Amino acid sequence: MKLDDLLTTQETCDILDVTRQTLYAWIERGKIKPWRKLGGRSAWFFLRKEVRKVRTIKYRRST
Repeated sequence: MKLDDLLTTQETCDILDVTRQTLYAWIERGKIKPWRKLGGRSAWFFLRKEVRKVRTIKYRRST
């Protein structure tokens, strides 16, 4: 895995066009799976391929 394969919480929100609160709700519901949480303060990291998969599903539902 390369560093380019990982996305921060903010990058993930930007790609999915959602707020942090929505992203956290999706994590709780199992809609998206974070790669890891580092530290104690919302430092979630996501795999780029997982975010792309969720984005595809999100846009498919809205059309």
